[in-house]
Amino acid sequence: MDRILFADSIVSLAALFGLMLLVTFIKRSGKDSISRRFLFTIRVIQFLLFFRILYWISDVGIFDALTFITAGMLPLSMIILTEGLLRRHASKTVKTIAVGSVVIFIVLGFLPENIAEPWRSGLLFTAQLWGFVTAGYMAWTRDKESLSSSENRVIERIALSIPLIILLLITDFRIAGFESPIRLSGLSILFMCWLTVSLERSHLKNTDMLRAFSVLIAGAVMAGIAIAYLLETNLNGYIQISVITLSATMVAVLYNDCISLRFDERRDSLLKHIAQGDLSSSQNFLRGLQNHPLVEGAVILSQEELGDFDKNILRSIFSNDALQRKTDIIKTDKSEKAEHLNWLFERYNATHIILVSNKPISLVALSMPSLAASPGAETELRAVQRMAILISEQTK
Repeated sequence: MDRILFADSIVSLAALFGLMLLVTFIKRSGKDSISRRFLFTIRVIQFLLFFRILYWISDVGIFDALTFITAGMLPLSMIILTEGLLRRHASKTVKTIAVGSVVIFIVLGFLPENIAEPWRSGLLFTAQLWGFVTAGYMAWTRDKESLSSSENRVIERIALSIPLIILLLITDFRIAGFESPIRLSGLSILFMCWLTVSLERSHLKNTDMLRAFSVLIAGAVMAGIAIAYLLETNLNGYIQISVITLSATMVAVLYNDCISLRFDERRDSLLKHIAQGDLSSSQNFLRGLQNHPLVEGAVILSQEELGDFDKNILRSIFSNDALQRKTDIIKTDKSEKAEHLNWLFERYNATHIILVSNKPISLVALSMPSLAASPGAETELRAVQRMAILISEQTK
């Protein structure tokens, strides 16, 4: 195996790992028709990469034939996936061409190379290019009004990877006068995997993903320059090192995102307490909160335990904001309200105090350091506070 095929194999192997992570992610997300179509497309790409790597390593002709056959299935798989995403059928002409490409490459895949090349590779490139362009056209000309915002977001994320796939697809074919030192389609596959996994982070915009990808490219380029300089390699070697570095980095980022999303599912959030807590009374609901790991040790302060405080001042304090933070207190403030709050925070060693009942007044003092809290912990705490208020009002 020469240096170019070795570099190609590493990038393809990275893409294969990325697809394996994506399969796990999609299986966890559900088993609806969209997931099944997505898995079919991914399986086609997985087999394509698997057979291609085996052919490069072993130089056995059957793997070359299987590579062409699976590559010929790509247009059909893309049309099937796009139909599911758009919830509408492609035209009969599009379907006929897609199915026809599969049949054609089943036959062409087994032709001897000296007879089939180079026109077989040219035909394959044309078929794949047609498949991606058609899928992209269907996505961008869709009826947005007939789809939900989440469905439109999924389509936009996937369609975002199509221009990159088309651009990098050219490097997979050895064209006379233009021979890339490394095949780059693996990068576009990893980019598609990353965009798909990021769909569960609905707060991220497409521009956020593009900026993040640009940062990864910049990091890979810098690493490539450093390694190429140390190894005293040529331009081709520099490009190969940069692409391999970017591929490995994207696999690591993809893995980290998948693990992070899995931890988010397992995280014992305060919202889970709202969904599963005892709603028979405010006291029972709050006792369950005391055992929650995020606010473990929270102290419930009944009206009797607040006997040293002026109830009217306390009600005035929490009328503006039912959740008070220790960090919001101005040290120079010597008002009665500030004195009451300072005394509560110091007495119960708390970082947050929330109002959980108006009449009779009841508070919860808890310690939730900012470094130990999840990004949405305070919002969840406000949701708990509102639920406690509602329960207290309904059980009077």
